[in-house]
Amino acid sequence: MKLIKWIIIIGLSVGAGMSISHFLSNKEIDPPSQREGHSEEGEHLDLSKKSQETINLKTMAAKPAPLIKKISVVGQIAQESESVSHVTALNPGVVSRLKANIGSVVKKDDVICSIKANGGTLQEIKSPVSGVVIGNFVKEGDKVDSISSICTVADLSKLNGTFDVYEKDISAVKSGQKILVRSIAYPDKAFEGEIVFVSPRVDKDSRTVKIRGLIENPEYLLKLGMFVNAELMMISENKYIIVPQQAVQITEGEKTVFIKTADEKFEVRKIKIKDETKDEIAVSEGINEGEAIVIQGSFLLKSQLLKSKVGLEE
Repeated sequence: MKLIKWIIIIGLSVGAGMSISHFLSNKEIDPPSQREGHSEEGEHLDLSKKSQETINLKTMAAKPAPLIKKISVVGQIAQESESVSHVTALNPGVVSRLKANIGSVVKKDDVICSIKANGGTLQEIKSPVSGVVIGNFVKEGDKVDSISSICTVADLSKLNGTFDVYEKDISAVKSGQKILVRSIAYPDKAFEGEIVFVSPRVDKDSRTVKIRGLIENPEYLLKLGMFVNAELMMISENKYIIVPQQAVQITEGEKTVFIKTADEKFEVRKIKIKDETKDEIAVSEGINEGEAIVIQGSFLLKSQLLKSKVGLEE
């Protein structure tokens, strides 16, 4: 019998560390019991503040939110901008001063160049939009007319990106969904966007479907033709209590969480799961808004609960 008990102890201590398990079992946790006054409430444990600090226990307040599923895709920013303006002179003349070159960032009404008209009048040519100069067709001293472009300014604050979605995932993709774009040039920055087109055709070789997203680029960091990675965001219509995967434990065949009911008290609560991702779980029943859910340290609480049940406390 003693041998069986020791085998159980070893199994419960996997991943938790024997030193912490020994510390917590030193009469810090009361044996489980049924709480009175609520038939749905489960067993509870007592755990001192010192022990909570030792295992680095953390909680979060339960708050309804949509579950967000993500599909990872790869793609490329379009080679050309669809929003371009060609700047021309009001009257024929000679370029006396050029203030913007290819790559220059300009704001609306910034002076692009100065032109000395045939009558001797000096006129300032201003940018009609904010953006980046992507084409420059004159130099100082050149003659210009009122038809030919002096330069081209592209509004790059929003860019089109094309992405490949595998056929198996396309049923979850539709216009209007949000997309987060990242580039290796800016690994810590995400660019928000929206899906604006889903192709009706599946590529016969790659078995992927092309989609197009309109990406926010207010600082002009993303460049035309740049390769990018993205995540398509599938946001649930309903809201649930969202908890991290590590908060949920299997206790006696049931999925449970630990709810902190007082400074040193925790309740084991059975839950019902509506949906989940690899990182998060949407809980449809078992947790009330505002309750403190243990999101770090729940495995150790479960280990102590099981130990007390089989009478293995020291």
